Amino acid sequence: MRHCKILNFLFEAVPVKPWQDFLLRRHMERCPVCGAHLAGREEARRVLAREEDFRGAANLWPGIKSGLADPAAAPRSAGRPRMVLVTSAAAASALLLAAVLSVWLFRGFRAERPMPTPPAEDRFEMNYVRIGGQPADSYIYQPRDSGMTLIWAEKKIKGGLS
Repeated sequence: MRHCKILNFLFEAVPVKPWQDFLLRRHMERCPVCGAHLAGREEARRVLAREEDFRGAANLWPGIKSGLADPAAAPRSAGRPRMVLVTSAAAASALLLAAVLSVWLFRGFRAERPMPTPPAEDRFEMNYVRIGGQPADSYIYQPRDSGMTLIWAEKKIKGGLS
């Protein structure tokens, strides 16, 4: 039963006739619940019209022939092309919306570019640092757009890295 609900959703979500035809044929061949609701051969024969049912009816050919001779008088079916146009416009709108949303969502995922070095007058420079008369390791950090400079200094550890 859950499978049938998924089929109904897919059928309504994509209003393209070949897709809907494929879904229905595939589902009816395999689903025992929906297959039980299908009409049997004899029941379908009772509903469908056969050639024998029209033997005494009026001849349809004169009306068809006059319609072929004067195509302007023949009724036109305008519903079908309009539906195709509406479906195409809806699909194009959805595609455009998806493109705009993806650009908007992923614009922050660009690769980080290295910040250009500030001009010489804005940079802080230090020639040496000593702690207790001995050379020391120093770390300078200048946060962007803050005008602040942080300096960390520590004694060098004998024997290499700590």
